[in-house]
Amino acid sequence: MNYIIATLKALALRGANRQYISVSTGELGEELGVSQQTASNRLVAMAQADLVKRRRGMHGQDIFITREGMGLLRKELADYQRIFSEPEIVSLSGTVASGLGEGQYYLNKPGYRNQIIEKLGFTPYDGTLNLKVTDTELAKLSMVNPTLRIRLDSFHADGRTYGEAECIPMKIGEIQCAIVFPKRSHHTEVLEIISSVHLRTRMGLKDGDTVTVIIEPAD
Repeated sequence: MNYIIATLKALALRGANRQYISVSTGELGEELGVSQQTASNRLVAMAQADLVKRRRGMHGQDIFITREGMGLLRKELADYQRIFSEPEIVSLSGTVASGLGEGQYYLNKPGYRNQIIEKLGFTPYDGTLNLKVTDTELAKLSMVNPTLRIRLDSFHADGRTYGEAECIPMKIGEIQCAIVFPKRSHHTEVLEIISSVHLRTRMGLKDGDTVTVIIEPAD
């Protein structure tokens, strides 16, 4: 994984995070301290993993870093911020968006609902507030101390298995809430927020409004 981060960093510093750039594997290898063949093999492997896109260029190949590749770099940044800084409040912002009602469906399952009451200390309102966030804002969750994350265990009901979920307690203003998402969820641009109150009504929110959530370090 270290060689992938080093290669992504070298490409991003050349501007591959913004647009396709022409890449000489010889020059890239020299910069990374590896052979031309090794640099070429890395790019092939990273393209297969959807971390970069490759296309034929006028002078060899052009490379562009994908969303997945930038996600790895942002996680690396967040890790270093956690290492070299004191525990701080993490805040992230998003815009209110309408959901499909899935949050209400799952919150009505006693297997999740009872765990939320026990582990988070409040009875969740039937429904979630959906916040659409950018990749940069989403990456801030990597800065949250792992000790703040609360696991909701999987359970069996209605002839099926409901998987593990994870909660991160936080606040919107002075209202206690929590971000909740499946433990094995893929990249998503929408965060689902639960609370004991109907947040849209309490805060007078509508689609498109900007909301900032605050995640505080443990005492």
